[in-house]
Amino acid sequence: MKAVRIHETGGPEVLVYEEVPTPSPGRGQVLVRIEAASVNPVDAAVRGGAFPTPKKPPKIIGSDGAGVVAVVGPDVVVVKAGDEVFFQGLGIGSEGSYAEYALVAAEQCVPKPESLSFAEAAAMGLVFPTAYYALVRKGGLQPGETVLVQGASGGVGTASVQLAKALGARVLATVGGEEAARQVRDLGADEVIVYKTSDVGAEVARLTDGRGVDLIHELVVSENLPADIGMIARRGRIVCTGQGRRPEVAVPIGAAIGKDASLLFMSTSNAGRAGIAEIMREIARLAEQGRIRPVIWKTLKLSEARTAHELLAEHHVGKIVLVP
Repeated sequence: MKAVRIHETGGPEVLVYEEVPTPSPGRGQVLVRIEAASVNPVDAAVRGGAFPTPKKPPKIIGSDGAGVVAVVGPDVVVVKAGDEVFFQGLGIGSEGSYAEYALVAAEQCVPKPESLSFAEAAAMGLVFPTAYYALVRKGGLQPGETVLVQGASGGVGTASVQLAKALGARVLATVGGEEAARQVRDLGADEVIVYKTSDVGAEVARLTDGRGVDLIHELVVSENLPADIGMIARRGRIVCTGQGRRPEVAVPIGAAIGKDASLLFMSTSNAGRAGIAEIMREIARLAEQGRIRPVIWKTLKLSEARTAHELLAEHHVGKIVLVP
């Protein structure tokens, strides 16, 4: 089969499209014929060596995807050959999804919503579970609360905006430009702030009559966390998902204590395979109801993975998807 592997860490140039042996499923595994795999920042981090993984090069990268179960391994009863599924969680301790076939644990496979194409299902894989875990599992979002999504035009950001709206929140969002603002409004954001031309703190104060927001989903922690403390309401929560450019950030302790603030850090890997699959089933239900939808920016061939990773660094709204 064809796959995209790294033999060493580095820039997009280390991605190699090559022939590799087609694997066979072991106990508890299924072999999925990949119809689409999405491209995520974590894939770039693995490629570049910023995210050390138990599985060492040479390795196939890619964390999520969608396809058709081709072969089931011993003791697998939850899925069968021919089932259309989507999944996330590959490429860390295992081979990834940038391939024509991938081994997936049976418990990771979730039925693909009939209303979605394979590309759309793949585009939901990592970002919607991350947003759901942040808003619901960590943030405890309640209907009627006000949410600020910091960095709303990326994959997780567009998912977070849609989920917060679907769950009954008032949604504020920050983006970098007017075109992104228009697109994020179309996804359901009630108010969008262009951070390059506006004072975000002042706008949040104006839009909330000085009260602040109940919950911030922060996707650029190192750049925004100090300002976030000033934008939450008393007893507000900040869920920290994306590190940003720096590994550390200073927190204004006095302001945080004065707000009775909750700073919550998260990684979906802590939910475990079964936990993520449970979240993905809830996401599939919301997708079937038409309450959320994946946002695809570009679809490229698997052989164009290098180009996809180069594009990943550009400003865009939504996901990049690879198809065999």
